[in-house]
Amino acid sequence: MDLFQIIIISVVQGIIEWLPISSQGNIIILMSEIFDYNIENALKLSIVLHLGTVISACIYFRNEIIQIFSNFKNYKFGYNDEINSLTTFMILSTISSSVVGIILFSSLLEIAGNTFFTIIIGIGLIITGIVQKSIKSDLKNTENLKHEVSIITGILQGFAVIPGISRSGITTSYLLFKKFSPSTALRLSFIMSIPAVLLANLYVIVFEGIQDLQYIELIIAIMFSCISGLISISSFIKIAQRIKFWIFSMIVGLLLLTPYLLQIIS
Repeated sequence: MDLFQIIIISVVQGIIEWLPISSQGNIIILMSEIFDYNIENALKLSIVLHLGTVISACIYFRNEIIQIFSNFKNYKFGYNDEINSLTTFMILSTISSSVVGIILFSSLLEIAGNTFFTIIIGIGLIITGIVQKSIKSDLKNTENLKHEVSIITGILQGFAVIPGISRSGITTSYLLFKKFSPSTALRLSFIMSIPAVLLANLYVIVFEGIQDLQYIELIIAIMFSCISGLISISSFIKIAQRIKFWIFSMIVGLLLLTPYLLQIIS
């Protein structure tokens, strides 16, 4: 993969990371189908690219992050105030998503070269679209968080390691289902991604590695995904309630599955 392709992929990652359409699934499609990139490394690189967008999330939500770290000296496990609730939510969701994510990621690497992998992406995108279409929200905020919500949201985030399952789509959909306001759901979803993505990148870089890219190329990829992610995050939060992203997810998912459905029919 040349430098121009890396920059294109990184910019696309930064733009679509915040959209509930599975940035990982779409980035893997772009790398493997358009740029003919090894699908196993495409899976790994799609996770590394999230490091750029998580840096942009850290910058955008810097006040909340500072409050969480400042809260640790007086932290008590529970939900007695807003920052305490957010801290407890981060701890439980990170633990549960890490356990689920590592188990699923190891399984995905074993089937990464199979046709079934593309089918998984297509089904995942369709599921994401169906979930988004069916959800309505209410007015709860972070002070209404509970252990159940924190753990289940974390588990759902872990399932987003499956390409096609949108991390932001599935976590915000669950929070909306639990009657949290759209702004609270988006804020929680984006903030909870920070420790999960950092741990995922640590796992990939230390234990798996990416054979086809040099470190300088990884740095460039992370830099461009960070810049484009920072530019696009505020815009997405403003338009999130006006655009029907579930339609896009289902269209892409159906397009991926069409060749295999035609083979079955014929």
